[in-house]
Amino acid sequence: MVRNITLSFALFALAACNPNVEQTSGTGTQPLNRGEVNVDNDLVQPIVIGEAGPRFDACQATGVVQSVSGDGQLPVRAAPFEEARQTGTLTNGDAVYICNRTHDQRGFGIVYAESGELSAACGVSAPVASRRRYEGPCESGWVSSAFIRVRAVR
Repeated sequence: MVRNITLSFALFALAACNPNVEQTSGTGTQPLNRGEVNVDNDLVQPIVIGEAGPRFDACQATGVVQSVSGDGQLPVRAAPFEEARQTGTLTNGDAVYICNRTHDQRGFGIVYAESGELSAACGVSAPVASRRRYEGPCESGWVSSAFIRVRAVR
């Protein structure tokens, strides 16, 4: 009997460690079907707005590009990694909305207008109903936080 209990416990422990079984902890969230994950070399991490909830602005801060030397161009990337594809550039004095931060605070997920000014048309200076990916109309991407001076936290 002790052997059966030990064997049952071992099988249960192995099933819990199976990387192909997504645990949902009763949240109602559908498990990830790992067969649908498409792995490629194009690193992309979308900008998410509304992370603070529906009572706060979609992006919680604004900033201005500063101290970019050399050619004066700050690369905007598709993800917060040097290896990620460059999607645009900013220059000293351009204003941005800061929507996300990396865990190590080295990267900011931003939304910006091509004019270099903050624009209400970007749709991130007011609350949104729920957390979601930013899909325009302005540009978005990731930049090094070392070159952004935070101006206002909302």
